Amino acid sequence: MSALRFVRKSLRILFPVVLIALMVLWLSGAFRKDVIAGGKIEAKERSAEGISSVEVSLTRLPVTMEAVGAVQARCRIAISPKVSAHIVAIPVRAGQQVKKGDLLVRCDERDLKARLMQAREVIRRAEAERDLAASDHRRDRGLFEKAVIPCAEFDKTDARFKAAAADVERSKEAVLEAEVMLGYTEIRSPADATVVDRFAEAGDLAMPGKTLLTLYARDELWLEVDVRENDAGRLRIGEHYTVEIDARGERMLGSLVEIVPSADSASRTVAVRIGLPESKNLYPGMFGRLLIPAGEAEYLVIPRNALIYAGQLAMVDVVSAGVLRRRAVQPGRKFGERVEILSGLAPGERVVLREGKGVGP
Repeated sequence: MSALRFVRKSLRILFPVVLIALMVLWLSGAFRKDVIAGGKIEAKERSAEGISSVEVSLTRLPVTMEAVGAVQARCRIAISPKVSAHIVAIPVRAGQQVKKGDLLVRCDERDLKARLMQAREVIRRAEAERDLAASDHRRDRGLFEKAVIPCAEFDKTDARFKAAAADVERSKEAVLEAEVMLGYTEIRSPADATVVDRFAEAGDLAMPGKTLLTLYARDELWLEVDVRENDAGRLRIGEHYTVEIDARGERMLGSLVEIVPSADSASRTVAVRIGLPESKNLYPGMFGRLLIPAGEAEYLVIPRNALIYAGQLAMVDVVSAGVLRRRAVQPGRKFGERVEILSGLAPGERVVLREGKGVGP
């Protein structure tokens, strides 16, 4: 009995071990005939005959330093009313382009029209009083000259006439002011611009100092960047520098218009503003780069259309002994249609060129 018990116990221990060993062998392909033995890979050699290639070489290229920033509007216009009134209509929306003189906001003008009518009524009464005082003044002057009335009485008539004339002038000024205030119920664009923000709707109460719209001049944009103190010394106001706008994939020349004469003590940078050419594709807030020339250096570069991308992995086909061998490389900076290679290639090797540009990052 003890021997049988021992055999059963041994089988219970050995069976799982054997099962696990068989599974490991099966997963490793030990029971499949089409598995290539470890350390040997069958690959077809590709001939380099008739394939366009270029020699890898060290090339002297200009060195540039980058400073990043954002596109800003040189002239940002805040539209606010000069009178308190309810808004009747705002016929523009954010993103809309407007021309100088276009209507932006119309406010309720009924109260101001009533004030204008009252001012005109006051001036009519003042003119009537002045005319009456002028008539008395002419009469009393004649009587005074004939010594019919004393000087004191004529002085009263003269003072009343002058006061009436002054009242007319004040009334005219009140009418002019009422007309000007009535004109403020319509707000028009002061320049050709683009509406950036809209902060009010019809029915809202417009008050002096409350911004209703924000505009920016389309033809007056600049790139504002923070440049390191050391690099700022390379810049000269009035000179042109290359600017890249990533969102549009554009590269353009901008003129340096301002270097703020104050450095940030925390970041050790100086604010620099580059004037940009007029473009329909540029908007305030876009990310941009300023390329600052910093001399020349040697780079190992290849044409961009020699690169092959598989996800984030960059590769090239290298011509070696008349055949093509694919090799992983590490690309660096881009110089137009050429790319710097940081590792994976050596000067003198030849890489295959492909039609079009390298596909990938």
